[in-house]
Amino acid sequence: MQIPPKIIVLTGTPGVGKTVVAKALASKLNAQYISLGNIVKEENLVLEVDEARDTIVVDLKKLSKRIKEILGKSMGCVVIEGHYAPDVVPESFAPYIFVLRRELGKLKAEFEARGYDERKISENLASEMLDVCLVNAVGKHGLERVDEIDVTDMRVKDVVDEILKALDGRKSFKIGVVDWFSKLEEDGRLDEILALLEKF
Repeated sequence: MQIPPKIIVLTGTPGVGKTVVAKALASKLNAQYISLGNIVKEENLVLEVDEARDTIVVDLKKLSKRIKEILGKSMGCVVIEGHYAPDVVPESFAPYIFVLRRELGKLKAEFEARGYDERKISENLASEMLDVCLVNAVGKHGLERVDEIDVTDMRVKDVVDEILKALDGRKSFKIGVVDWFSKLEEDGRLDEILALLEKF
């Protein structure tokens, strides 16, 4: 296998499996692992707490500056995960970005297991359905360095293998691999999900 790029970013809607995949990938590559969520909490890089949405508003400017400092001192490969990673990893570091996707029904079950309230579930499902993380990644870093992976029925090991294939040129980077609207319509569940999203 060729030497992988220095900066590898995993992004996607909460609940798609970024953390577990990033840790497994970092272990496989003997790379430094960075959780943006952990840095935000440990260094209190928070603008405010949004009580209504049960979430925090991250200070992306300070986080971006912090990530730039960390990456500037890194000697080897670095794996970074977080749904706002494309916003804070500077384009100058030429990161390769992997957007993990997950089928909405299974994502909803994951949110319920986490105890998310109805509004938070609806908001995150809307984000996944509307390709928010994918569009953001492409908008910030361009098409050539973004790869989309539907991880719905994949084991962590298989997701890691897919990422490694892209990094060493055994498969092309590509987007447009999922179309949740068509899938839901095919399964007869589009109205159900749209009704849930209307509450958001």
